[in-house]
Amino acid sequence: MQHEDFQLGFIFLADYGEALQGKVYAMGAGWNLLRFPQLPHPWQFNVSFALDVPWDRTNQRHPLGVHVEDPDGEVLGDPFRIEFEAGRPPGAIQGSDQRLPVALGIQTLFEKSGPHAVVVSVGETEVGRTRFYVVHMPVAAGNT
Repeated sequence: MQHEDFQLGFIFLADYGEALQGKVYAMGAGWNLLRFPQLPHPWQFNVSFALDVPWDRTNQRHPLGVHVEDPDGEVLGDPFRIEFEAGRPPGAIQGSDQRLPVALGIQTLFEKSGPHAVVVSVGETEVGRTRFYVVHMPVAAGNT
């Protein structure tokens, strides 16, 4: 089954987020840089996004995947995978996309400095990604 017609309405990283009643609420959102005094370093964060489901793909089950990649493109931790189904609410405009807001808590271990990415896919097709940077910044002697 093809999934190229799915689009991301938005994607961002946050300290915390949740999806409620068709909206995403977030705190500490919009960052793209993490500084750690040592690596490896465990970290928790949130990825929030909205998947726009085409009208002709509603009321069907689809596989959704989210994973984090390191600078070498290797997947960190266990990828998140579920099946979802977006319905058509009463009064929906014929042919309109249905937006599915998602907020996921992620916990991973960062081992390398450099560009990382959160990748969202439907089936085997990547529908979007956001890049962020991990920087190793040791604490200088006397600055503890």
